[in-house]
Amino acid sequence: MKITGLETFAVYTQHRNARRNWLLLKLLTDEGLVGLGEASLMAHEEQLVGILGELAEEYLIGKNPLHTEVHWTRLYLDSGARGGKVMSTALSGIDMALWDLKGKALGLPVYELLGGPYHERLRVYANGWYTNPGTPEQNAREAKQVVAKGYTAMKFDPFGQDNFYIISPPEAQLAEDRVAAVREAVGPNVDILVEAHAKFNVYTAIHLGQRLEKYRPFWYEEPVSPENISELVQVRRRVNIPIATGERLFLKFPFFEVVKAEAADILQPDIGNAGGITELKKIAAIAEAQHILMAPHNVLSPIGTVASFHLDATLPNWLIQEYHAEFYEPMYFQIVDGLPRQKNGYVELPKGPGLGITLNEDVVRAHPYQRLGRRKREI
Repeated sequence: MKITGLETFAVYTQHRNARRNWLLLKLLTDEGLVGLGEASLMAHEEQLVGILGELAEEYLIGKNPLHTEVHWTRLYLDSGARGGKVMSTALSGIDMALWDLKGKALGLPVYELLGGPYHERLRVYANGWYTNPGTPEQNAREAKQVVAKGYTAMKFDPFGQDNFYIISPPEAQLAEDRVAAVREAVGPNVDILVEAHAKFNVYTAIHLGQRLEKYRPFWYEEPVSPENISELVQVRRRVNIPIATGERLFLKFPFFEVVKAEAADILQPDIGNAGGITELKKIAAIAEAQHILMAPHNVLSPIGTVASFHLDATLPNWLIQEYHAEFYEPMYFQIVDGLPRQKNGYVELPKGPGLGITLNEDVVRAHPYQRLGRRKREI
């Protein structure tokens, strides 16, 4: 079997707090098998389409898709742009598609090829459910709706949108009030994950974290920028909440530095940006050497989400998986066939060979790419 081409689809979607474009891809083969992947950067889609096309023409076409490690390494080492977010995102999408093809060719789910399912089902947490900025009462009502859907964990950013480095005393109090209201609404047995989107300096992050300790957050995510690891270390040493980080880090190398510096308790690489299935398996092994847990970041389409499920199932140090599905538009559940659905806070493992999903191209084409403003890409 040989690779014969690559196709891309840019798909527009939105949820309560964000509008974004997913970049999906198919690897084609001379035997008719198709591998699905996702290279969603939530920006620069047109440039990524060009890069993916170049990688296919200059390297992939004519290659045996079963040689996943060989292709990952050659695509990485042979690129003059290696290590950057755009290139690692392109590499991530190709890697997913190669694993999908390998599983289909061998008649096995990807998690079987990665060593088998260490976890028979996967705990997920809700994101995309809350209004930002919302009142404490509004967020509390929304949190109750999340629990009613069966979730036992939910993440939100209580800090609003118009602060950077520091936060005003009224806004800090409002953030605490939001967390307090959500905790009261969901009770003591539902986990609340606090997100800060890497906005604060060390002093502010420590101050806010210490104020929130009494509400028992499951974790404190990106309290400071991950680019300066010493800042993460300072926060972790002074805040009694587990520190999570990683969605803005790409490939194994910065994760090694985080682990070495003892800067975080939980790593959150994104399978669509940080190097795909091949690289996240290695990041997990680096983390496992210091008993650090994995909770992959995920704002992806069903393709990237299912790829995360396959990886999660095989990791001894996996903790929980981010899951936006029920808070996007209803078309989320129409893009592919075979997507596992959340029930009582868990999803079952995917079935079938490869990723175990098939792409509905009519649905994808009915939601074409839209150029977005800067403010609406993320939250």
